[in-house]
Amino acid sequence: MHPLSAITYIALALALLAAMRGRRKPALWLLTVPFIYLAGFTFQAVSRIHIPIDRWLWPDQMAFYAMANGPTYSVTACTISLLSVAVAAATRSGRLAGQAVIALASVALGVSFLGTGIVYLEILQLTDDGTVSLLSAPAAFQALLISSALLLWRGRIAWFELLRTEPISASKMRHVLPIVLLLPAITAFAEIAIDQGDILPAAIIDIIAAATNILVVSTVVFWSITRISAEHEALAEVTHAMDSAPIALTSPCGEIQHWSRGCEELYGWTADDALGRRKYDLLCTVDAKSGVPLRRADDVQDSDREVIEHHRDGHAVHVVERVRRVEEPGRAAVYAHSMTDISERVATEAALHETEENLKLALASHEIGSFEWDVPTGRITFSAGAEQRLGLRQGEIDQHVQWIDCVDPDDFAGMQKSIKVATKEKAERVSYRYRFYPPAGGMRSIEGSARFLYDENGKFVRGLGIIIDITDRAEREQALHVQKELFLSALKTVPSAMVIIDDCGIIQAFSASAERMFGYTAQEVVGSHVKLLTHSALRKRPDSFIPKYLATHEIRLSERPRLLSLQRRDGTMVPVELWLGESDGGEKHFFTGFCKDLSERYAAEERLADMRAELLHVSRLSAMGEMATGLAHELNQPLAATVYFLGAADAILVDPANVERGQAFVKMASEQALRAGAIIRRMRDFITKAEVDTRAVDLVPVIQDAVILSFVGGAQSDIKLRYEFDPDATTVLADAVQIQQVLANLLRNAIEELRKCPADRREITIRTATLPGDLIECSVADTGPGLDPEVLATLYKPFVSTKGDKGMGVGLSICRRIVEAHRGTFHAGNNPHGGAIFRFTLPKMERVTGGTSS
Repeated sequence: MHPLSAITYIALALALLAAMRGRRKPALWLLTVPFIYLAGFTFQAVSRIHIPIDRWLWPDQMAFYAMANGPTYSVTACTISLLSVAVAAATRSGRLAGQAVIALASVALGVSFLGTGIVYLEILQLTDDGTVSLLSAPAAFQALLISSALLLWRGRIAWFELLRTEPISASKMRHVLPIVLLLPAITAFAEIAIDQGDILPAAIIDIIAAATNILVVSTVVFWSITRISAEHEALAEVTHAMDSAPIALTSPCGEIQHWSRGCEELYGWTADDALGRRKYDLLCTVDAKSGVPLRRADDVQDSDREVIEHHRDGHAVHVVERVRRVEEPGRAAVYAHSMTDISERVATEAALHETEENLKLALASHEIGSFEWDVPTGRITFSAGAEQRLGLRQGEIDQHVQWIDCVDPDDFAGMQKSIKVATKEKAERVSYRYRFYPPAGGMRSIEGSARFLYDENGKFVRGLGIIIDITDRAEREQALHVQKELFLSALKTVPSAMVIIDDCGIIQAFSASAERMFGYTAQEVVGSHVKLLTHSALRKRPDSFIPKYLATHEIRLSERPRLLSLQRRDGTMVPVELWLGESDGGEKHFFTGFCKDLSERYAAEERLADMRAELLHVSRLSAMGEMATGLAHELNQPLAATVYFLGAADAILVDPANVERGQAFVKMASEQALRAGAIIRRMRDFITKAEVDTRAVDLVPVIQDAVILSFVGGAQSDIKLRYEFDPDATTVLADAVQIQQVLANLLRNAIEELRKCPADRREITIRTATLPGDLIECSVADTGPGLDPEVLATLYKPFVSTKGDKGMGVGLSICRRIVEAHRGTFHAGNNPHGGAIFRFTLPKMERVTGGTSS
């Protein structure tokens, strides 16, 4: 083996290994060695100039080599060139590169076998001058290994992949066929030309020509066999596919002659069961549109129709059946039935239809309608629900301009602006709300959204949307808005301070009056805890009122107000009357508090109490003025008696024997003086202005003292006084002096009225009685002329007197106020038998040893 050839084969082997490991660049660098070898060999063959590189490199070894002067023709060079191109193609991926690798490696393998056979069978002898060089045994072995490695590596393409082609068109066949037919002639002409030119030995030429012809014939035969095999395989695939499809052949009368495996899978009937039976009878076929069963022989005809057939187990199978009549000369006509199972599609369509119906029902129940707007034509198509929502008759509006005429102009301007912005930004959705005035009259509030569709140029061409009638909701929103405005107005104008808190005690609203009362602004307190308005000492205590109320609801908030003291911003306390109300806001409760400032009322009540006390005092003084004459007469008797008894004592005490009588006169004088002192004490207690002293008192002594005060003097001695006391009505909870004043006023009025009557008809009755509810009633009745009905209607008004111009007109008004202050009632009226009667009640007390209790 030539040394340069050996080096070249080694480089080829290394390049192949690099290509197999994906090292493309190293492989290409290694391929430069064989390509340099081939370039040098070609230069020597063409120029006939021998470059003795081998002699320079290996002078001793090449001295005895037969072809030391350099061969002109070499099969080794041909093999190396084929393998070099094949390895270079192997560094690239793709079907074309793979086919090139297989083709070149196959030719190199054939040349290697051919050269090895020639050498080992000694078919051809080398010339003495070395002008012809065949493969040596080592070179042939190296070529065999490299070409085999290429075929094994890229073997997934193989020979069939190399020669397989797509069907050749007629135009290509017109070019390829002459080349194939002329190829042997071309080979022959090339053989003659080479032989005449004495380029190669005759034996070599014959071998090359024979090999070329064999290769051409083998290629044509192999290609023909491959094409026939491919067509047969395609026919087998088509037959298998047709057998897998539901296809049946029937006679003109409908008897089944062929029943594919697809029919068996579709209907459950095997070919043995189906052959010879009428297809429509076997499958109980029904026309899907008309519902008419297909039974007659003339039902088998060319058609494309949807039918309902039945599986062997009885369930329906929806198919589209295509029937075609097939006729061939010499054979009876048959009908080919091709069935396409659309059961899933029918079920899907049924489900879709049901979904559409449900959607329509849902849209109708929720008052939702839909529409489609074709922008280029301006046509609007409304659904029935949409027309109903808009208050339109069916088909009343079908153009965009008609719809615009019914839309509020201000709302349409806003919608038009939104549409321009959306189409400019190529937005898919836009929402809207507008007022719609249908031609029939009225107004509808409409809300909805639409999806915009654009063409390939980005132009808005179609809109799909929904509309919802929100007229009722809009009215509710308007009413809610009005209520909100009213609420805000109330916050500003309500005279009492109004504070709204939630169930956590957080202030939600703070009225203008509250701002004035507490000194805070609404912005400062909203969001703060209501404890901000309480005394600083109470703010640290846990809030238990609201949680307890929400847990039990035992407290009725609106039954009565609460009196408490709250703290202003400046730290001063303000007494308030608090009314609470509750509102349920769903997840939260809200409490509304109205706070009324009691500062002025308390001050007024204090002034009124002082004035009332002064008035009572004046009333008592007035009464004493009226009783002054009687009082003088009443005091005159005990004082005169005292003087008389003391004078008598002084006269008789001159004689020591009259000591005992004198002492008796002195004792009697002392008793008369005590009597006068008691009268003065009663008057002083009655007149003196003192604080209210409510306690458990015996009612009978109070009545008796009042009688004594009223009957002072002898002018009332002609009036008969009668007592009717209830033994159980003894103790009351009262201020003795004030009740004494009431009784004295009533008795004086009675005395004044009785003076108008004859002496034999002057009588006053004082009664006590126990009433239900732990009350004691005391009444003063007389037998006088009674009360005038006109005076009775205005009896308790100040400055209305039963005495005409002689009275002040405040006595009975004061009496009523005193009794009501004792939690009692005061009534005046006329007796059925004549005269007036005054009744008042007082709380009853049970007398207990060591104290009193109620």
